[in-house]
Amino acid sequence: MTNLTDFITYEDLAIGQKFTAGPQKVTEEDIIAFGKQYDPQDFHTDPVKAKDTVFGELVASGWHTACLAMRMIVQASPHMKGGMVGRAVENINWPLPVRPDDSLSLAVEITELRTSEKSPERGLMRTKNTVTNQNSEIVMEMDAIVFVPRRMA
Repeated sequence: MTNLTDFITYEDLAIGQKFTAGPQKVTEEDIIAFGKQYDPQDFHTDPVKAKDTVFGELVASGWHTACLAMRMIVQASPHMKGGMVGRAVENINWPLPVRPDDSLSLAVEITELRTSEKSPERGLMRTKNTVTNQNSEIVMEMDAIVFVPRRMA
């Protein structure tokens, strides 16, 4: 395989190939700032009020976790010539909350590769993305489909 600092194309990828990134620490300040701007619920914005919620403590928004995952996906993935473009996210779930001071890591596995019928200059790559905390507990899972550039003759 090419060096990950080189640009690669669809033809350089393989089913079963894995990429990782992290750890990414999540602070209380990060959780509150994201919550106040994008998901203003007490369990994301106020540690005192969070005690009287379903979680009983401050936790990160699932969307905050998804944004952190996206950053790690970009860090983990090979540099595609022309970039990767998201096509779909499927089966996203958050089995456990992210708490202040958690350290998140990401594992990406390519589960499917196929050429695009509509755009022969692109392929489609399906990945299983798993985010875990410092205890190896899964805090988010999602399947994603992205367009990747093909090497054209």
